[in-house]
Amino acid sequence: MTTRNDEARDHMKAKERKESSDAVALQHAVIGHADYPLFERLYSPNSHPDTAWFETAALGLFIHWGISAVDGECDLSWGMMAGKPWEASIGEEKTILPEDYFRLAERFRPKSNPAEEWLSGAAEAGFRYAVLTTRHHDGFSLWPSKWGQFNTAFTLNGRDFVGEFVEACRRNGLKVGLYYSPPDWYYNRHYMSFHYGSAAGSGATSFAGRAHYGMHHEPIQLQPQPQGWHEQFLAYIRGQVMELLTQYGKIDMLWFDGGRDLSDAISIEEIRKFQPGILINTRMHGVGDFDTPECHMPKERPVGRWEHCNIWAEGPWWAYIRSSEQYRPASWMLSRLAEVRAWGGNFLVNIGPKADGTLPEDISVRFAEVREWMRHSGESIYDVKGGPYPECSNVPVTCGWAYWYYHLLPGMEGPVILKETTAIPERVFMLRTGHSITFRHEGGHLLLIVPDECRTTLVDVVAIQWTASREGETGDRV
Repeated sequence: MTTRNDEARDHMKAKERKESSDAVALQHAVIGHADYPLFERLYSPNSHPDTAWFETAALGLFIHWGISAVDGECDLSWGMMAGKPWEASIGEEKTILPEDYFRLAERFRPKSNPAEEWLSGAAEAGFRYAVLTTRHHDGFSLWPSKWGQFNTAFTLNGRDFVGEFVEACRRNGLKVGLYYSPPDWYYNRHYMSFHYGSAAGSGATSFAGRAHYGMHHEPIQLQPQPQGWHEQFLAYIRGQVMELLTQYGKIDMLWFDGGRDLSDAISIEEIRKFQPGILINTRMHGVGDFDTPECHMPKERPVGRWEHCNIWAEGPWWAYIRSSEQYRPASWMLSRLAEVRAWGGNFLVNIGPKADGTLPEDISVRFAEVREWMRHSGESIYDVKGGPYPECSNVPVTCGWAYWYYHLLPGMEGPVILKETTAIPERVFMLRTGHSITFRHEGGHLLLIVPDECRTTLVDVVAIQWTASREGETGDRV
């Protein structure tokens, strides 16, 4: 029985999830990223054969990890920014002075090879690629870079977490994705404000009269950058990106986050010279090989390659927060996965390891739940194409050659409806159990009647086997 406390908790979680989505635009404005419709610009996405895996990968693991996790009281990078509207709106502010934040690097001491724990569990659960925050906006690089002075060469005797991650990906059969933030708040700490909304640049919101804040969140006058500073910064970004491209063998994906005004540091063409089969998102150059809508689904089916990224944890924070170790249920994650795959995209879902690299208990539980679902229903999301949803189906649908897969989301009631079709299936059955499902034609539609006893609390998949003797015949079934 649902109690008032349950309802209140659910309402608060829904509010936090909305704030996660609202925070996206507010954060992107600061780091110089905006949504650019990929194929409205003259650009040729990478057609190298090594990029083909992305078309049907389905599921990727996003890993936000860095020095912010040391105390578990602030988000990665954004913890330094005072006046964050997305935290103020939920009454749970997680803010730290920039000077204190940067000192967290001195206490960042992860255990031996935590990436193996993350990625072995992910691979068993059906993930096919992973993306690690090699350097977030705070500027701390998880490898011993020769560029800059805020990386593991100075705090961890040159330990290379990027190298450990890449090798763990390969051991576990996952494609390698490296996140890199061109904006760097450590490098520019003396020439920027740590008060949200006090400076306009890069399309950011500016509030009239809001003071600029310094390293102690004290009001300051912003100092102009010295002559040649921007050019030095571009050289620094280029140097670090080149290290990522040349020191770790084959890299499958470069995941930029912002920096439209920094795109002269390195071009997509230059990146491809060193990694011909790489995929690059649109967030730095305004063009790229795939789009990445964040914390919200697109309003309509995207054209071309795309992935949806979102936070798995309950709160609106990407990295580890001690008060937000609870993760959304597998039903949420699998529902979003079904919706994304029905439109031909991949789902990049985020976790936040603790400072020592261990995972919150909920993550291991969720991995196990997803692993079990993949065991019986994974074929409905891998190596398939997006189906005619919602125009011809009331549930998300994916299409293989002879089978189409209809995903019944939790709480969905009534029959599955295939609109305006006279096609007769050869077989209709529950993918989890093999149980046959009754169907009938009514009003020009095909109705699939799924008994209540066949439903679970997760996503239930009904498979339709069409009578087909050659590839492509099923394309005319609806």
